[in-house]
Amino acid sequence: MLQSLFSAVQSFFTHPEFLVPTLWVTLGCTIAWYLLSAKKYHAITIEELQMLWKTHKQFNHCTAKEFEPIHKGKKLVGYKCQCGYKHLQKRPLVNFGT
Repeated sequence: MLQSLFSAVQSFFTHPEFLVPTLWVTLGCTIAWYLLSAKKYHAITIEELQMLWKTHKQFNHCTAKEFEPIHKGKKLVGYKCQCGYKHLQKRPLVNFGT
């Protein structure tokens, strides 16, 4: 089993016509993953925060009476409910389209 793995790796590195495209595809996938998964916090208003909390209570049948706003610097970015639910408003670093 281990010897067959080593022979496959050895044959892969002895043929550079397979190695270079594989490295380019790997680099492209890594860059795409980073751009699509990296997020930053997005500021929301008090009205949006209250609406988000009310919809959380309605859809999750939450009986909490209050929530605690979450701030990042001076921006209001989410809330933490008394039930333990935490909502953070994030958006991708790169916005494709509108």
